[in-house]
Amino acid sequence: MEEMIWRQLDFVRSQTLKLVRTIPEEKLTMIPAGFRNHMLWNLGHLALVLDKYAYSFTGRTPKLPAIYQELFANGTVPAEWSSESPALDEILKVLEDQPLQVKAELSGRLEEKIDPYTTSSGYRIETVGQLINFTTYHEGMHFSVLKLYNKIV
Repeated sequence: MEEMIWRQLDFVRSQTLKLVRTIPEEKLTMIPAGFRNHMLWNLGHLALVLDKYAYSFTGRTPKLPAIYQELFANGTVPAEWSSESPALDEILKVLEDQPLQVKAELSGRLEEKIDPYTTSSGYRIETVGQLINFTTYHEGMHFSVLKLYNKIV
């Protein structure tokens, strides 16, 4: 079961990166009419959520700089940013490296209990494995957003 979770994380992240590499860079910061965020925000948000779930929620030190929390947390919007976003190359490097880093740190620990956490969608998470598994669902949702935004901007 553990290997399946790691394979899922790798697959979902590779699909996100594959898609983003087909999108012209200038489109990544265009906010579609009627929406609040752009594709670059979604990418930073994905990096932040995996970092938060893999490290903060398991009692470990987050790996990302604080700017990711400031710019890419739930409820943030580029129109209100007072700091400059990390460069696309930096965000892509984080996204590329995260699955292997997370696996290296949490492999063999997926059954460990955490302080229970309930997501904004109502899903109760009680183990490290559930945290990682939820991030793949979350990334799949944002993958769909990226595809949609790419079509409409």
